[in-house]
Amino acid sequence: MDKRPSIIRLMFDRIAPTYDLLNTILSFSLDKTWRRAAINLLEIRAGDAVLDIATGTGDMAISAAHGGGNVIGIDLSREMLLRALGKAEEQGLRARYSVVQGDALSMPFHDETFTSATVAFGIRNMNNLEAFLAEIHRVLSMGGRFSVLEFSLPESLLFRSVYAVYLTYVVPIIGGLISGDYDAYRYLSDSVTGFPVPGELEDMMKGQGFRIVRSMSIFGGISHLYLIEKQQ
Repeated sequence: MDKRPSIIRLMFDRIAPTYDLLNTILSFSLDKTWRRAAINLLEIRAGDAVLDIATGTGDMAISAAHGGGNVIGIDLSREMLLRALGKAEEQGLRARYSVVQGDALSMPFHDETFTSATVAFGIRNMNNLEAFLAEIHRVLSMGGRFSVLEFSLPESLLFRSVYAVYLTYVVPIIGGLISGDYDAYRYLSDSVTGFPVPGELEDMMKGQGFRIVRSMSIFGGISHLYLIEKQQ
């Protein structure tokens, strides 16, 4: 899979108009519940500086802003960011939400800028996971927490086989029909099956100076939620 930032940016620019609709359809609206759980784990307090990586259309960032955080969202895709800002404007949150178009592997922020960070369904798009985690470690303050929500594969062999059919055939067909971009939703399927299993990702996190606070399987393993803390 080609995960060069230029390729990822163009792909998300193309699917931005139907991104929210397809998230709802393909996850049976479960993604909204999962996102809330990821934000709740951070226990954001009024005035906290929060970074939302791969902010997309802004759902995670807006939830954090509703919780009182001052949020900066970073994303490669300009089309996604425009939609995120539109949502924030509609909900009266523009004073607490700003965006930056940029690469999460090389962010334009000073060391230890943020008290919390989050990413939902975006970490698997990074073309260098160790470098990404090192960059998050750099911009988080000591003791800062990072919640990671990402697709995974079910532990049950039976459930995994059924889910594999859904990922391989159903997701690209529905995604392609609605968005007009079959390749983007084929990439989604491939990026899930090729992503490190939770134990491997946890080892990477520990190797970059994080402590695993929580690691939980969601909905039989379709998704996984990590809460990690900068400890050194």
